[in-house]
Amino acid sequence: MILKSLVLASLLFTTSLTYSSTEDIFRVAPYTLKHTNGHLLLNFQTKADLGLVIEDNGQSKYAFNYKKNEHYKVELSTVPCGSVKEFKILTAETRSVVYKNTQPASPCPSSVSGDEFVFGFISDTQQYTERHADIAKIIAHHNSIEPMQFLINGGDVVQNGDKQEQEWIDYFVGGKSYLMDIPQIAAIGNHDYRGAGSAIIPKYFKQFMRWEGADKFGNLFFDMSEFQLLILNSNFSKLSDMQEFAVWNWVEHKMIDAKKINKPLIVATHFPLFSSSLNRFSTMSVIKLRMILGPLAEKYKIPLVLSGHTHMYERSFKDGVHYVVAGPAGGRANSPSYTNPYMKFFDKDSLTFTKIKLANKVFTLETYNQENRMIDSVVIDLNTKNLAGL
Repeated sequence: MILKSLVLASLLFTTSLTYSSTEDIFRVAPYTLKHTNGHLLLNFQTKADLGLVIEDNGQSKYAFNYKKNEHYKVELSTVPCGSVKEFKILTAETRSVVYKNTQPASPCPSSVSGDEFVFGFISDTQQYTERHADIAKIIAHHNSIEPMQFLINGGDVVQNGDKQEQEWIDYFVGGKSYLMDIPQIAAIGNHDYRGAGSAIIPKYFKQFMRWEGADKFGNLFFDMSEFQLLILNSNFSKLSDMQEFAVWNWVEHKMIDAKKINKPLIVATHFPLFSSSLNRFSTMSVIKLRMILGPLAEKYKIPLVLSGHTHMYERSFKDGVHYVVAGPAGGRANSPSYTNPYMKFFDKDSLTFTKIKLANKVFTLETYNQENRMIDSVVIDLNTKNLAGL
């Protein structure tokens, strides 16, 4: 409890420090990506050529003259579970702190420590910076109360992903109240491909949301203390038949491995399997998800599938699997055009942020709207097989 209080106090101090000192220095304010190797990647762009020093857990590293408008990714060291991670960016000349971030302690296995693993989920931050800013404040508020290990963005990060870099700059401005503090994990949405031609991973998405050596098909896999997370690129039209076969083979083997070690596996993907939106429910990508991912999720007892795309919050349940579709976190709201027989809760008007807590194989999901009102919640207890989907 003392450690959590110290972490919270540090996070609140960090917020007041960084937001007042980064605007004149950074074109893209510092943010982090959660790397599949367990490290964090610190990303930023400066507005001018500037000598900076990155301090990683008290050790000065990466002292360079950073060039304006260049996008930098700096790999930070890991810390043992239970330890707090702190990193700073300082000016080389005066050693003034221009950015500081204190990450919450990485949880040790809850079966031993009782620690709760907390992370978040949003999708479709595209299009309207002011709408993104509205839900961003809610995310930042919840992070100040219960610091998150990371936040999943289900894709359509921006409206025209590969046409204008400025849209990405606007995205970081709209979400600065949480992006500067919470590590990001992103799926690729269909809008993220606009202007990308035949590229499997769009240029700007790769620049801002991936790293060198990341999966060439746009997928990610994380093995964490409490669960495993698979980020699936569901834009199958970008793949050849052979490439798509390889991806599905990879997905099934990850599910097989998770079942062998009795570790929950969550899947996140942009397109939803089940939705009350007919137009966005009948594309070939969605048909393939229903035909292939659905049966695999049921066979290997995947407890939770997270998606976006429809711009309507919806929670469904089918044959032991919970499906959560995020409402927009910046995009426009849509209306239903189809009766989803598996739907358990629906809200077409809300921007949404879902907070997910996990300890001892019990998932607690709480979904909040732009007014910080909890509109939906569900508990998935894998110990008692309480999977009624209510």
